[in-house]
Amino acid sequence: MSTPSISVPGRVGRPEDALARYGERAQIFFEALTWGDPTADAVVADLVEIGRGKGMRMLRQGLAEGVESLEDPPASLVRLFEEIDRRPEWLRPELLEEGARAYCRHPLTIGLALGPASLVGSYVNGAAVEPLALTRRFTDQGQVRTYETASWLWSAARPGGLERFAPGLAATVRVRLIHAFVRHHILTGLPWDADRLGHPINQADSAYTLIEFSLIPLRVMRGFGIRHTARERAAVYHLFRYVGYLMGVDERVLPRTEEEFAELERIYHLTGAQPSDYSRELVAELLDTIMPDTLADQSGALAPLVRRLARPMAHGLSRAFTGDRTADLLNVERNLWRHLPAVLAPPVFLFNELQRLIPGEPDRKLRRSLDFVDAASAATAARLGVSHDLVDAATAHPAAAGS
Repeated sequence: MSTPSISVPGRVGRPEDALARYGERAQIFFEALTWGDPTADAVVADLVEIGRGKGMRMLRQGLAEGVESLEDPPASLVRLFEEIDRRPEWLRPELLEEGARAYCRHPLTIGLALGPASLVGSYVNGAAVEPLALTRRFTDQGQVRTYETASWLWSAARPGGLERFAPGLAATVRVRLIHAFVRHHILTGLPWDADRLGHPINQADSAYTLIEFSLIPLRVMRGFGIRHTARERAAVYHLFRYVGYLMGVDERVLPRTEEEFAELERIYHLTGAQPSDYSRELVAELLDTIMPDTLADQSGALAPLVRRLARPMAHGLSRAFTGDRTADLLNVERNLWRHLPAVLAPPVFLFNELQRLIPGEPDRKLRRSLDFVDAASAATAARLGVSHDLVDAATAHPAAAGS
């Protein structure tokens, strides 16, 4: 096949193969590598002019009280709230609720998926982690960054979290603006090779991020013996489709169905750049430090033992979830922990299927799971000495409302 006529950033490998297999979907993915978020980027440009602190306070007020409560907001901020307030015609609130309930019943397994599977699987693409390499925040403040991501996820993914004035929707929009601030910071003050890398925090990479929180955790849960019905899986994907919409992911690249989520994952890995030295640094920080400390926070009196066991377990699970090729590229250790999902799957499957049969137990399990999430989050915040939820509430960040 001839070289594609569209402009493809240098980071893209095997573009001809991707176009041959996936056609228009691959072409849109290539184009989306060069797209920012025009709505959020315009807001940030205005907030830089009027003052970041003042602008972020207006954003927070609009999220809590509605745009009509704001006095003389910039037109870009009004447009942002028009997007937020205009629910897409495809949105089904009952599916949001069902997806949240199915997702939040298994927080510990999701936590195991997000690190060794989701993040490691994305870090293998050296070009995609370049914004992290420039800002250095994950390796310099990795545990705080992980805590902030978890704070967002469990506020957005819990039942009712994406209602218009719910904390999860507010947190999701704040994350969108955080990404826009980082783009602005990179494009106005840091070296960036757009011909090679595309746009910083572009639409294609942002769409792939949704896979890290949906497709991959569902796959990991299945590997551990936790099964979901077709309806539950569709509801989880619907939930994260709406998350993507609120995050500003362009509808042309935003996946809609399970197959589209899976296809986007295949395109991402088929065309991904080789891992960088910083990719391996991120993985080492995640598996050697962040995961052991996080799991210890969730283990009460067993914390010292868990901290010792968690490092080899994190490496073994990462190899099991991402495969030997990715694990070898990222210096992930090979050990017996990689067999843990296969060992646990039969009893876990039986236990969960029996729970489904007990009247009222799924609801009780959901309440216990959310209590666990909140307790673990509080323990992590206490250990790290943080009092904020997202980075824009940290005083040193350019998007801080008090700046």
